[in-house]
Amino acid sequence: MLPEAIALGAITAVTKILTGYFAAAYVAADRRARFRAGTALVARGEFSIVIAGIGVGFEPQLGPLSTAYVLFLAILGPILARFLS
Repeated sequence: MLPEAIALGAITAVTKILTGYFAAAYVAADRRARFRAGTALVARGEFSIVIAGIGVGFEPQLGPLSTAYVLFLAILGPILARFLS
């Protein structure tokens, strides 16, 4: 499950950074603030746990996958925030 969780985490980290970047650009924030807004979103994954909890009834492998995914993003988020903003 770890390679899949890392792949999913990498994809969603990029999309979260882009979302925050463009949202901050909408309010005319400077480049550094845009990246700060994007990296602040990376570590947010609590909703994934809720969705995985619902899905575990249908697919038992979702539990370990979402746990690894959220743990990966919880570690990656502060690291990206430190180096990108």
